[in-house]
Amino acid sequence: MRYFTPELIARGQVKDHDLLDRHEEEWDRACERYEATLQAVLPHMPPGLKQIQESYYLHDARVLSMGRRGSALVLVLHLDTPPQSILSFTYDLISEPQIVEEALPAEARFVWSPPLWLYNEIEQVTGASDGWREHLLLSNGWEITISFRDVKVEEFDAILPAHVNGAIQQAAAASAS
Repeated sequence: MRYFTPELIARGQVKDHDLLDRHEEEWDRACERYEATLQAVLPHMPPGLKQIQESYYLHDARVLSMGRRGSALVLVLHLDTPPQSILSFTYDLISEPQIVEEALPAEARFVWSPPLWLYNEIEQVTGASDGWREHLLLSNGWEITISFRDVKVEEFDAILPAHVNGAIQQAAAASAS
């Protein structure tokens, strides 16, 4: 079941305060339902996926790159949250990733380079290809659906400052000194 959708995100891009309040309530209800579902499947998750769910807050992470090699899909992220680590996720794919480049209406997209990770939703898939499916929405309007067995996670300390829309974001290590 899909709890988060591009349409739900788009409905929140209004200036009317009453509509925004209703949208926030709808979003909060979706979050509560999704969290309950996620907690029910957490014990069944493969190690890498469980590590991501228990260790990282991915909202607003910058998606630095995405690439393929054989049955692997690699995503490289720069977290928005301290200590602003760099993560690489290497998915063991079950099938080809699906990308819908205009899932989010143009008026609801964020002009941000590199694109931001808006939300992801995980679901367990049972049947001929048991595994997991992740729906990921990026600020550029892309919705990526990834079907996979597990995901390898690597975390790196950021050394080089990240350039975001022309501004330099200081790495956590540099700002701590």
